[in-house]
Amino acid sequence: MPNKLFRILWRRVSLSALRLPVKYCFLFLSIFFTAVNYANAQVVPALSSISVQGAQQGQNVEVILTGKNLDTATAVWFSGSGITAEIRQATQQAAVLFNGIGISGRVPTDVRLVASLTIDPDAPLGIQQVRIVTPYGVSNAQNFVVGNLPEVNENETVEKTEMSNSLELPVTVNGVIASIDDKDSFSFNLKKNARLICEVTAQRIGSPLDSYLVLQDPNGAEVANSGHGSGLDSFLDYTALEAGKYTLHIRDIRYKGGGGFRYRLSIGELPYLETIFPLGGRRGTDNTIAVTGANLENVNAIQVSIDAETPTGAQTLRVKTPSGLASNPQPFSIGRLVELMESEPNDAAEKANAVNTPITINGKIDKTGDVDRFSFEIKTPQLLVFEVEALRLSSQLDALLTLYGAENDQVLAVNDDASGTDARIERNFTQVGKYSIAIRDLNNQGGSAYSYRLHIHPLEPDFTLSAVVLDSQNRPSGLDSPRVSRGGTFTMQVNVSRLDRLSGPIRLHCPTLPRTFDVSPAVIEVGKNQAVITVTAPWDAPLGLMPFSVAGVSAVGSRQVERIAAPSPMLLTVMEAPEFTLTLAEISASVTHNKTVNLHVTASKRDDFTGPIRLSVVGLPPRVTAAAVSIAAGKNEAVLSVRAGSFERREQFSVVPPPGINYISVVGTASVNGETVSQSTPAIPLTILEAPFIVTVEPLRFSIVFPTTVAANSAANANAQADTLAIAANPTADTETTENEAPVTKEAMLTLTVVRQGGFTDVVTLTPIGLPEGFTTEVVTIPVNETEVQVPLKAIGSLEDKTYQFRFRGSATINGKPFVQDSPVLNAKIIH
Repeated sequence: MPNKLFRILWRRVSLSALRLPVKYCFLFLSIFFTAVNYANAQVVPALSSISVQGAQQGQNVEVILTGKNLDTATAVWFSGSGITAEIRQATQQAAVLFNGIGISGRVPTDVRLVASLTIDPDAPLGIQQVRIVTPYGVSNAQNFVVGNLPEVNENETVEKTEMSNSLELPVTVNGVIASIDDKDSFSFNLKKNARLICEVTAQRIGSPLDSYLVLQDPNGAEVANSGHGSGLDSFLDYTALEAGKYTLHIRDIRYKGGGGFRYRLSIGELPYLETIFPLGGRRGTDNTIAVTGANLENVNAIQVSIDAETPTGAQTLRVKTPSGLASNPQPFSIGRLVELMESEPNDAAEKANAVNTPITINGKIDKTGDVDRFSFEIKTPQLLVFEVEALRLSSQLDALLTLYGAENDQVLAVNDDASGTDARIERNFTQVGKYSIAIRDLNNQGGSAYSYRLHIHPLEPDFTLSAVVLDSQNRPSGLDSPRVSRGGTFTMQVNVSRLDRLSGPIRLHCPTLPRTFDVSPAVIEVGKNQAVITVTAPWDAPLGLMPFSVAGVSAVGSRQVERIAAPSPMLLTVMEAPEFTLTLAEISASVTHNKTVNLHVTASKRDDFTGPIRLSVVGLPPRVTAAAVSIAAGKNEAVLSVRAGSFERREQFSVVPPPGINYISVVGTASVNGETVSQSTPAIPLTILEAPFIVTVEPLRFSIVFPTTVAANSAANANAQADTLAIAANPTADTETTENEAPVTKEAMLTLTVVRQGGFTDVVTLTPIGLPEGFTTEVVTIPVNETEVQVPLKAIGSLEDKTYQFRFRGSATINGKPFVQDSPVLNAKIIH
């Protein structure tokens, strides 16, 4: 159906009216998409901006969404709960029309959508991701903030006539620094002793603005300014010394600006959390947390109950005051170990707090030069980890850890930033005895904001995963939400970060997909940090949007650990049948070092598509190559050749990949109506096999110089290459010959070497192959357990001046079967 009718149907049934659980919204989207005729090119939508980028709880607002390929937009998607959206208007996009077939075009202008948002009164405060949903995929994400203050938009016209926008506090202003000389100004009244909090949100929502705030009192004097706050976002805390009208100015500190330099500026006597202590708690416990900050209305402590099944890791904590205003968020860490509060004095070894491991210690470097020290006893040899949580929990502590030995206070290890920006030490204790660990600030600073959590525990092997959609060049495509056509396949690369020496294999799967989808078996093998996984949609897959995730499972001791890959959640768009699909004849493949294996690719093309398809292989490990080929126009098959190993120009041997299993997929790309369309084959395992031996030759490149006249010799020597091998003239053939004399010959000595692998020790026979006429050499053998032999190479003087090429082939019998391995190509240059 035409796009206009498509949008009308969608507006009739708005998601904002459904208010259904997420899973039913996905079902609704799938059903709706089945009514769509996919007549347009399957272009990826891109969302470039959203204005405004936030709203107050309980309000309805209109926002403008700008981007490319949004003309078929069907919905606005939010990553969190409490926001519903309805697309109300879309600007018509200019078009390019042709009178023939096989050519298309479009005007490169952005589409503007107007959407009506409804923010629930209890919508979670903070940043959510927003995306545009189309039948051809999901856009990239932009950020949208849910706040709890009244909101206004900056008015440039008022600023030009009245010098500043007049505000009623508290308020959040949505504005933009539109040019390099732009400075936005806001005036408001303050009472004497009012504690004013001004906080910018810009960098945190993707704006390039590096904000700078200046506050002027009623007399026009500057009384406060603020540089950097959270990242590049500014923060200002000021207590009014007199009542009156104050003016706040905001600009870019670098004097930059533009349409994308957006900001949200919250102003007022706002509750603001400065510190909490302790920075976390153990699950299954009740905790009293001390809080400090501004405008907390006598709130100085809170009670936190943590369920026994609460996931470990950091959550965010806010304080809501009796006036109904919520503070800024503070991270709060959930742990599983027994917890202990440090006890002063504990600066010296003899005053160290004695602790039993494993344990989490909550402490504070509460003054300049303070040191906290804890002693523990090792009763049996073991490996322990000492890990600090501080900066990542918004503490100002830049922790320095020092581990002391059992004798004479010997320093065993020192660390200040192993885990991101927090300190971490791993130590294998082989001797029993008493040890101690000390923590202080790297710069010897201290105070109420210098809190920490120090975890002491055995290694806890774990892992994190990240997944990216690959393009045909084996590179991240830039899409964080995959797309697949009915009957088609897409490819993702899954990367693992192994923690605490996790070494085992990790099995990958897609837990949220229906069973009718075919997910390739994939394992991140021991010693590897990535694998390719493919997903094939059935031909009757429901069109539209569905939740998607990649998970990994690994055995750690006697338990299984499962982790979900970031980003999560992902959104998978199912589209109509593609122009072509690809399949491999092979269900698995193996290749030995320096050998090749062929992959047979078949394309099933739609009747209206006959164009060429460029093929490449993704998922290949380093030093494994596959030359790009194409399925020709009008054809349906091609063969790809994969080689394990490559000959380096400046090396005398082949560089081979490590043996093992890798998962590969063939990706095909074609141009359809001016757009690039890609499809993948389901992934198969490619096993790299270790060769019993590899043949090398030295030198690989050399010149053989024959004497002629002095002048000719001089010219030849001047043109000789830097890598010319000095060849001794045959003393019996160094003069011109007659018809009855042997031709002039020269001889070079070549060194042939076999690199033995996998315990192979038998005899290897080396035979020249492709030896040009005019050259002679020998067939030689390398005895059992030997690796090297020299062989003479002779050339006759009547050879033409040019470079000649040949190889040596090594052969042996292994388990009753012949095995051959070729050397790199030798290049012999003849010069007269």
